[in-house]
Amino acid sequence: MNRRGTILTTLGLTVACTGRPSVGGGTEGETEDSGSTTSNDPTNPTNPTNPNPTSVGTGEDETGPNPTTGPNPTTGETTGPPPGSDNCCEVHEGPGCNEPEVVDCVCAQEAFCCAFAWDQMCVDLAMGDCMATCEDPPATTGEPGTTTGMPGADCEDIVTFEMQPNEATLSGAWELGMSMIGEGEIIVLNQMVGTDGTILFEPDIPCNDTWYVWVRYWEQGQDDSYFATIDGMPMPEAIFEGDCTGGGQGYSWAALNWRDQADGPCTYLEDPWAPNWDAGTHQVEFSYRESLAMGRILITNDQDLIPAP
Repeated sequence: MNRRGTILTTLGLTVACTGRPSVGGGTEGETEDSGSTTSNDPTNPTNPTNPNPTSVGTGEDETGPNPTTGPNPTTGETTGPPPGSDNCCEVHEGPGCNEPEVVDCVCAQEAFCCAFAWDQMCVDLAMGDCMATCEDPPATTGEPGTTTGMPGADCEDIVTFEMQPNEATLSGAWELGMSMIGEGEIIVLNQMVGTDGTILFEPDIPCNDTWYVWVRYWEQGQDDSYFATIDGMPMPEAIFEGDCTGGGQGYSWAALNWRDQADGPCTYLEDPWAPNWDAGTHQVEFSYRESLAMGRILITNDQDLIPAP
């Protein structure tokens, strides 16, 4: 890709894999410590003297496949994705396909199909046991989990932008708060409410490329991980580990990674977890696993970029 400059915007990823790697199951199994506690330590992400100092953001949605729209060759109007772009009955590079029920059925038998690519085995399962309709979806409407607009051009420049906590859609026990250790605005889990809900970022991607997501995660001892999905995948959710070695404390940057729920710490299906995104709106969603807070995120198509501490 020809990089002709750096563009900073205020708008933020599947890696095609060859072969058929082994994919773990969907159950939790590990040896690291978990659980979360609060204390009067000033580095705790929540205020020890006021457990609920935040204003609340609302809104939640689950997501599905990620189709793109294409023009009708007769009218020029947007009519839906080009045939076979992510059709359950067609081999394609990305994981999953355009029928959520078929995806659930196929991936319950062959997890590879939701982790790496939709190959011929996935197609055979879809058309056999899982009764795919083999129809392309209707034109996208801007609903969460879809890519909207005409297919964009490939990126020609470096694009890097941040998304602040107040740009996320928060639900359940997640709230906006202010850091007591100089981090600024953060997203905090209100434990008095519970542990439900999600942190949903919806970056508007300007061009087609491989994109890298960096997360300003909160670590307190062993508590540094979240559940994560990109455009609603995978299911069950991936584990994103900020620091798989544990023992630290405070806010730090980490590139988004994908650990299967059946695998132990520091074992990843993808690290970094960097999807090939087309231009349009995408979703990066987190939910509670261990960590009680999160700062901003950074999205870039520069594979060599490392955010400043």
